[in-house]
Amino acid sequence: MERKHRKKSKKTIVQNHHVSYDPEVTVKVYKGEHMILTRLGWRKKISKAFIDALEQWMTENRSAAVDLECPS
Repeated sequence: MERKHRKKSKKTIVQNHHVSYDPEVTVKVYKGEHMILTRLGWRKKISKAFIDALEQWMTENRSAAVDLECPS
């Protein structure tokens, strides 16, 4: 007898990310974004080209961004 596998629905996970600890400031971000922000915080050296690339990415994606602070 062949089993039919249903595709698992992925639950959207929202986490709090500390922008600052003193004073304490947190924002709500998606789980993957939280991981990226955390890893960026570990960097000691950053190139200007990296900042330019991030700014370009933000310009291209700002209109698709979702405000997680507002109830939907």
